[in-house]
Amino acid sequence: MNCLFLDYTRADVSVREKFAFSTRVRAALYEAFRPLGGCVVLVTCNRTELYFCCDCLAAENILLSFGALSFWGRAIGEAAERRLFLLAAGLLSMLIGEDEILGQLRAAYREAQEAGATIGMDCVFQAALACGKRVRGETKISSLACSVATLAAARVLSFRPGKKRVLVIGATGKIGGSVLKNLTASADTELLATARTREGAARLLSVRSVPYAARYKYLDWADCVVCCTAAPHFVLRADEVSHALCTEKSRLWIDLAVPPDIDRAVAQISGCILVGIDDFCAEAEENNRRKTKEIQAAQQIAERGLAEYAAGEAARRYAAELAQEADRRAMYDLRKSDPAAFTAEVAARCAGRR
Repeated sequence: MNCLFLDYTRADVSVREKFAFSTRVRAALYEAFRPLGGCVVLVTCNRTELYFCCDCLAAENILLSFGALSFWGRAIGEAAERRLFLLAAGLLSMLIGEDEILGQLRAAYREAQEAGATIGMDCVFQAALACGKRVRGETKISSLACSVATLAAARVLSFRPGKKRVLVIGATGKIGGSVLKNLTASADTELLATARTREGAARLLSVRSVPYAARYKYLDWADCVVCCTAAPHFVLRADEVSHALCTEKSRLWIDLAVPPDIDRAVAQISGCILVGIDDFCAEAEENNRRKTKEIQAAQQIAERGLAEYAAGEAARRYAAELAQEADRRAMYDLRKSDPAAFTAEVAARCAGRR
């Protein structure tokens, strides 16, 4: 298995947004990759990653139709497998240990599986997902972690003293729901949230909802606006925002979407402060520094999980040869106690016979 990846460490949101593949585009990618062995496509606000069985050149040729690949990274073979395990463990996230990535990775795998595009990758993905769950069960890396939604809510609450009027656009999504949950816990906010449907409004529980189509109507009311939709285009355009604002006051605009929800020109409107997802990097780094011990524990579990997966693959690949070994019981014990040493020993023995 190989991997091509574009994440927050390699490019800012202006580049990543070009490769934030929609559901329709992901379906087309599954079709394009299926004759080459399939693929799994992961798209989040901080990354786009493709895992596949063909060689990287063939994969790059498919991706070139979406734009230049100069910012993309490559991971080949064992490096791709290791990246997948670390990703599932939450160790490659901007906020190390955040829970969202495990669910996002599981959803991406399920989507590709339903498209019939995971042949040859099921074992490694299932092992990585199980490892990610184990990391969160055996360490405190997630209990100590926060999320981008938490950071956004903290930025809102610290914007100015006193009660703040907050409009959340995209509140029925996972990130928007997390933002809303964090803000609801504070007595310093008066909240409005948009909903596209009656069912969506019902899910907002005690928060007052307004129709998404009427979002511009409530901008003048708001002190802070948080956007986190899955729209492929701006949901707030600068010209319409400028027209909607009548009251002179400073306003905070937080855009957690990729592609961005808020026209960047909003930052040029008097009193408007625009914060994008990449602007939370400093807070994320401080959050990561506070949990060095848990990161080390999570890394050990991830490396162990990867070694156990590799040992299982070696045992399956060389099952016939291992069945002939006189010390197969000792080899079984070695696999349990030191899976990396088992894999190396199996490779050495079988290589010597060929």
